[in-house]
Amino acid sequence: MGEERYTVSQAAELAGVKPYVLRYWEEELNLRIARNEMGHRYYTRYDIQLFLNIKELKKRGLQLRAIREVIPRIYHQAPGSPYSRIQLLTTAKKEVKEEEKVPEKMEPKDRMQEFQMILDKLITLGLQQKSQEEQRCRRLDESIRCHQRARREAAAAEEKKSRKKIQKKEKVS
Repeated sequence: MGEERYTVSQAAELAGVKPYVLRYWEEELNLRIARNEMGHRYYTRYDIQLFLNIKELKKRGLQLRAIREVIPRIYHQAPGSPYSRIQLLTTAKKEVKEEEKVPEKMEPKDRMQEFQMILDKLITLGLQQKSQEEQRCRRLDESIRCHQRARREAAAAEEKKSRKKIQKKEKVS
């Protein structure tokens, strides 16, 4: 018997997310989830571990575009799963640099250190992106407030002008 297979509902329950989230991540992160003879998705324990890693990265504030960059590394970390066997990502367009390749035989301790280093880099990148987004939103908010202030001032000036006209007409009459 081969490795254990899980349905989308089972995998979602094990990962602690809704089934549509798994399908969304599959699409957004370019994951290749295996399918059975009838074309239905099935998930392995490695897939579920990946989803747990993605969930953790999301919880730490990373966006999917940042997570997409680390997916190949996460697969290197899966115990007993050589990257060439899993091939869950279409990474042909993005070749991994030689110095970034993970040696085939790494000690579990080294794998964890490598994974932690990757997570640290991703978290830093995610926080920088979040900070840039917040700054952009602040500038936009300030611009909107400035525009609203200018409109209020223009309306007040127009009202003052109208009052003066009315007062002049009343004096003349």
